Amino acid sequence: MVNFKMHISGVIIHARPGRATQAQEQLAAISGVEVHSSDIEGKLIVTLEKEDEQATVDAFGLLNELPDVLAATMVYHHFEPETDSK
Repeated sequence: MVNFKMHISGVIIHARPGRATQAQEQLAAISGVEVHSSDIEGKLIVTLEKEDEQATVDAFGLLNELPDVLAATMVYHHFEPETDSK
């Protein structure tokens, strides 16, 4: 069985109108989330890095529950296999 040490996801966030700054602050407070870009329409480009699949699923669900987020859409997912150091 292959173990995975890092799950990396690319996510597009649509913030509530006029609330992109607040959404960005809420996102920045979540461990493993990094906001890379935002525009005046409230679209944010975010990466999500977690150590296992369940943590990724849980964090993605949390993104959709933030008060200033209308929607979070995963557009990319990659996982790095654990390497043997032998």
